[in-house]
Amino acid sequence: MSVLHHLIYQSTAVTPFSAAELERLLSQSRPHNAAAGITGILLYDGNRFMQVLEGAPEAVEATFGRIRNDCRHTEVQVLANGPIGQRQFGEWLMSFITYIKCPEIGFGDSPPVALTLSDASLCMLLHDFQRNAGKIFHSQLY
Repeated sequence: MSVLHHLIYQSTAVTPFSAAELERLLSQSRPHNAAAGITGILLYDGNRFMQVLEGAPEAVEATFGRIRNDCRHTEVQVLANGPIGQRQFGEWLMSFITYIKCPEIGFGDSPPVALTLSDASLCMLLHDFQRNAGKIFHSQLY
């Protein structure tokens, strides 16, 4: 069985992204992720990004290296970086979501996007991201 790794980061967009710019970003990222065996999710609140990357350690690190050097965002902060037992987003080369609902840990806001997470701490981190949209967000996943 191959080793799996995940990296979660947040960053701040240099300027707000339009819908067309977000679509272009996703259409560029998905083929790269497919070739590298990377799965994950990207969240955007109009100002900040949060992304989860999953895959082989080398592939995750190489992908994050490209992301970290992208001039379209700044203040890149790694929230989690380490081995995982299984993929949380195995079906998605790069899913883009703006709302998360985590019913298994008691969050019940608006109607959910089709998303089920088994890792409660990851779900809580994603929920905090959306709840604090536009606010300064400092959190670490242990």
